Amino acid sequence: MDTVYLKQMYELEDSYWWFVARRRLVRSFISRHTEGSQLKILDAGAGTGALMAMMADRGEVWGCDISPEALAFCRQRGLENLVECSIERLKFPDNTFDVLTSCDVIEHVADDNQALREFYRVLRPGGVAILTVPALGWLWSPHDEVLGHLRRYHREPLRRMLHAAGFQELKLTYVVSFLLPLMVIHRLWLRLTGGGAPRIGITPVPYTIDRLFLGVQQFESLLVHTTGLPWGASLVAVVRKPYSPEKRE
Repeated sequence: MDTVYLKQMYELEDSYWWFVARRRLVRSFISRHTEGSQLKILDAGAGTGALMAMMADRGEVWGCDISPEALAFCRQRGLENLVECSIERLKFPDNTFDVLTSCDVIEHVADDNQALREFYRVLRPGGVAILTVPALGWLWSPHDEVLGHLRRYHREPLRRMLHAAGFQELKLTYVVSFLLPLMVIHRLWLRLTGGGAPRIGITPVPYTIDRLFLGVQQFESLLVHTTGLPWGASLVAVVRKPYSPEKRE
């Protein structure tokens, strides 16, 4: 990922609505599907480390990223337990972690199925993985290209991939649903006005709008836990590694 974007991410990740809402959602799923405060957690594709920092009170947190620049930003947060590696070849033994998180990462690698198999391998039996990915192929834009995305996902194909990797589904739902119309309008406007030239950057919004968007995402989080959402700009998957192979379907 571009160093300029990583710097922006590092500077804004603690406050920008998109990142804050995503971390809170991941945290809520960890609380719902795990117990205790002595978990061993891996953030696969840790970026600049804000999610790692948020999970520190739940146990021993590790992070990995293929980018040495990203890991340098993690160290600026005071984080340790960092490993430079690809998610397609995780440098961890089998059955190591109780929880694995990977937020908007697998869309960057050539073999996302291999990445899911690696996630399965390093989780302990009964371990939980929480993944987020960009959704809906028709939302593809130059923004995806400059971020290095290779694809966006739809729910049923992602479900089949997770099942093929051996996981049991706990939750698979779209998120960022209520703001989806605004995102569609914004992308159409860029295309019509020619303002959609590829560039890396986080779209700034006024503070009041930022807090409004965060509030919308907090409301969505309640719906996600009770029912699920039929569309959205992202997908979140919560899956478990079976306690024994015979429990796979």
